[in-house]
Amino acid sequence: MNSVLQWGRMMTGSRLVRTLVVGCIAVAAQTAVFELLGIYLRLFSLSTAVVVGAEIGILTNFYLNNRFSFRDRRHDISFVSRLARYHLVVSGSIFLQWLFVYMAEHRTSDLFIIHAAYAAGIILGFVWNYTFYHLFVWRQPVLPDA
Repeated sequence: MNSVLQWGRMMTGSRLVRTLVVGCIAVAAQTAVFELLGIYLRLFSLSTAVVVGAEIGILTNFYLNNRFSFRDRRHDISFVSRLARYHLVVSGSIFLQWLFVYMAEHRTSDLFIIHAAYAAGIILGFVWNYTFYHLFVWRQPVLPDA
């Protein structure tokens, strides 16, 4: 039992795991919007529904990462500036998701292939985002030598 608790503490202490959990929550929100607006209600094209859902996911992801995954970071810029940086960083991920779904929807109407393209865009987007979170959004400020 003690080793299970130690493993649990280690996993929740891992920034990568926290970021992955937060990302999963944001992807669930994004996917719900994508499915509802693009697949079921057909209010938008599938590639446009990805972008609309992504904005919901972006706001969810930023808030939870700020409060959970990167809570230990001290920030040298305002919340609004970090949010703007965050939007800039995730725009690459959103572009990848949009591109994969756009190509799939223009080549087939098979929902399995479209969902696979959506998933591929999200997976590659996670790698993109996690890398640039560290480098740009929640980077550690360089402290001058005392």
